[in-house]
Amino acid sequence: MTDDAQRFKDATGSPWMLTAEDPTRVDAYLRERNFLGPAESVTALSRAGEGNMNVTLRVKTIERQFILKQSRPWVAKYPTLPAPVDRILVEKAYLERTSCVPALAAHTPALLAADPENFVLLLEDLTGAEDLLRAYDHRQPILAEELRAMLAYLSELHQMAPGDFPANLPLRELNHAHIFVLPFRADNGFPLDDFLPGLAEVARPYQHDADLAARAAALGERYLATGSCLVHGDFYPGSLMSRGGHLFVIDGEFAHPGHPEFDLGVLTAHLLLAAAPAEQLQSIDQHYRKPAGFDTGLARQFCYVEVLRRLIGIAQLPLALTLGQRKALLAQAHQGLLD
Repeated sequence: MTDDAQRFKDATGSPWMLTAEDPTRVDAYLRERNFLGPAESVTALSRAGEGNMNVTLRVKTIERQFILKQSRPWVAKYPTLPAPVDRILVEKAYLERTSCVPALAAHTPALLAADPENFVLLLEDLTGAEDLLRAYDHRQPILAEELRAMLAYLSELHQMAPGDFPANLPLRELNHAHIFVLPFRADNGFPLDDFLPGLAEVARPYQHDADLAARAAALGERYLATGSCLVHGDFYPGSLMSRGGHLFVIDGEFAHPGHPEFDLGVLTAHLLLAAAPAEQLQSIDQHYRKPAGFDTGLARQFCYVEVLRRLIGIAQLPLALTLGQRKALLAQAHQGLLD
């Protein structure tokens, strides 16, 4: 057993830490859990994208292909960073909840099976779909119809009362630290110059701005407070896929009873980071159906703090922006957050 596998077993009690490098073990796991038919076996196994939080595998058998997703008690991309392993159960709850609403189900991959004991989901493989991270490449912007579909999805989602949906507080607290706290601390240790030479110097004033840190902290308290809507919690291009112009929404592990302003603010921030045309930003009011009590000013604040943390935090993006463009966007977000 590898060190990571032992660490996984010690933390979860599960002997089944699954990896792309061991198809025989994945086959044995699927067989032991009765997820394969009598004549079915794994014929190919590969990583399905570069997941940050979880391990996501594409499994092929002689009969079909599907996605196997497993959480770890750490962040998959940063194994030294602990994370609540039961986040996969929140994603399960989100898939189950959204699949019951026709307007959302059309954009939701099917949940084929779930194994809470081993923190595994089996999901429909969205063959031919690509994530929208291409949006950060200015040559492949988000299409107008894709943005309309995103706004229609959020409009429908934010009409849903969360009911008994999990509070998801441990994962929200981790997210809170990386959005509202750590980017604004000089001692965060983020290797910003490894991402882009000169970025550390650009970030320094924002790491020593007490007013900015206080405003971000206050906004973070709003994020942690329980809200009246079901929110996705990570509604950005990496959680969105498109196939022939049809939108799919994935990665619901950050979902929680929260504030709709957070989802819309995050989406707006990523349109800014992708240098989306002004008409797309202006179309948000036209195509997003605000729930009762929606606070446009709060959404704007969430937007600006997301811009700041994506530019000077650890969760960097494949942006096409130059250092000068990032500097200008930081100044815009800083002013917007403090106004």
